[in-house]
Order: sequence, then C-alpha cells, then structure tokens
Amino acid sequence: MSQLIPPETKDLTPAQMEQVFRQVSQFFSLLAEPSRLKILFILCGGEQTVNAITEEAGSSQANVSRHLTALHREGILKRRKEGVTVYYSIGDEATLGICQSVCARVVEEMKT
Repeated sequence: MSQLIPPETKDLTPAQMEQVFRQVSQFFSLLAEPSRLKILFILCGGEQTVNAITEEAGSSQANVSRHLTALHREGILKRRKEGVTVYYSIGDEATLGICQSVCARVVEEMKT
C-alpha cells in the first residue's frame, strides 16, 4: 500500500476512499488561501484577539473575520469569547505541522 494512504484506510471501500480524497482536497483548498496561512503564522505566537490579528495581517476586519470563521468551522482554530472580545488560537496542531513543513520546504527551495 502506498505511503500516502495511512494504514487506517485499508478496510475502506473504493467509494469511501473517494470520500477521503474529496475531504482531503477540501482541507487543502481551505489552506490554499495566503491570508489564511498568514493568520496561522500570526497565531503561532499564541492566542490573539481579532483586532490584533487584523492589525498584524494588514487586512480589513471583515476579511480577517471571514477567514477566521472558515478556519474555526473546520476545527483548525479555537475561539473563546471574553465579554465582547474574541480570542483565537491554534486548535489543530497537526494542521500547523503540515503548514510548517511545507513552509520550510519552500524556504529551502528559495535559498537554492
């Protein structure tokens, strides 16, 4: 079996594997937006308010909020509210690891 496919999938039917591939594709589609990667980079430093993320991202609050909502909906980010202030943090370390690995590869390619 290919190393791309984890052993947990060995008992899945072809139809179930098609569903796996669709969901993986959707996951990478979500991360294909540079603004979302920038938000993840910002949150690597720890929990931040929406206002702090907006300021550091250099984007509009509406745009940042849209991306935060998408990342939260997929479980990549955690959100908590304190009064009227909303805080976001990394909620899925595995996703963060994927992004860090790919970023490291790109940086290495840029150096050559």
